[in-house]
Amino acid sequence: MITVIVLEVVVIEVKNESDIKFWLNLAMKTGTKAKSINTEDIEDSRLADLIEKGLKSKTVSRERIMEALNVKNEDSN
Repeated sequence: MITVIVLEVVVIEVKNESDIKFWLNLAMKTGTKAKSINTEDIEDSRLADLIEKGLKSKTVSRERIMEALNVKNEDSN
């Protein structure tokens, strides 16, 4: 028997530390697992994932690299 677990994520963007504490506390009170992660950590994780995938392939396009780095193509302006 194979059990498939589907997880869903809710992202709440906050501007200050007190809001982070509020939402994490609310999650804890409701029995929900929660953690704080900043935008840089998300971007670093995405880039690391793309690098890992790139190491398994022979080529990676310049567009994919620039997209991962969130850099706009200057030729498209």
